Amino acid sequence: GRIHWVIGYICALFIYPALKFKGMTIQFCGAAREVTGSSHLITLDNGYKILLDCGLYQGNEEAFANFNRQWNFKPAEINCVILSHAHVDHSGRLPMLTRDGYDGEIICTHATRDLAAIMLMDSALIQERDAEYVNQQPGRSDLEVNEPLYLPEDVTKCFEQVVGIGYEHWHRINPDIEVLLRDNGHILGSASVML
Repeated sequence: GRIHWVIGYICALFIYPALKFKGMTIQFCGAAREVTGSSHLITLDNGYKILLDCGLYQGNEEAFANFNRQWNFKPAEINCVILSHAHVDHSGRLPMLTRDGYDGEIICTHATRDLAAIMLMDSALIQERDAEYVNQQPGRSDLEVNEPLYLPEDVTKCFEQVVGIGYEHWHRINPDIEVLLRDNGHILGSASVML
C-alpha cells in the first residue's frame, strides 16, 4: 500500500534540528523556533531528498544575519522541491537554490506559481535597490560590498523549473512517491502537502 505523510506547519513547532521517523528524517533548515524562513528537508531512507519550502528569513535579528546566504544542505543534492505557498518567507530563496545547483522540479499549485513569480521578481528588484543604496552610503569604501541574494535573471531562470499542478491531483515525483496538494485557505494557491 501507499504510505502518505502529511507535512504541515506543525514542523515549525519542533525544537530539534532533525527528527527520525520510520522511512525518513526531517531536518528543520528554517522556521524552527521562528515563523520565517520556512525550509524543511525530508530525506528518505533510500537517500531521496525533498525540500518543503525554501523561504527567506525576514527580520533583523543578528543571530540570523547569514541565514539567507548559506545552506544547511547542498542544493545540487536535492531531488525535488515542493512549495506550499507564495509568501516570500516560504519561497524567497528559490532563485538562489536554482542558481546554486538545484536543477529539478519545483512543484506547487498553479496560483502559487503565478503569485510567486511576481513576488520573487519584486524581491529581486528590491534587493538590487537596497544593495545599491547601502553601497552608496558615505564611509562604506572600506567595508564589504553589499550584494543582493539574487537578481531578476535568477528569478526568470528559476521559474523554468516550476511546475504548477491542481489541487487534489496526485503528481508522481519518482517511481515510489506522489505528492497531493490540498487547499488550506491561507492565501490564494496555498496548500497542505501530502506525500
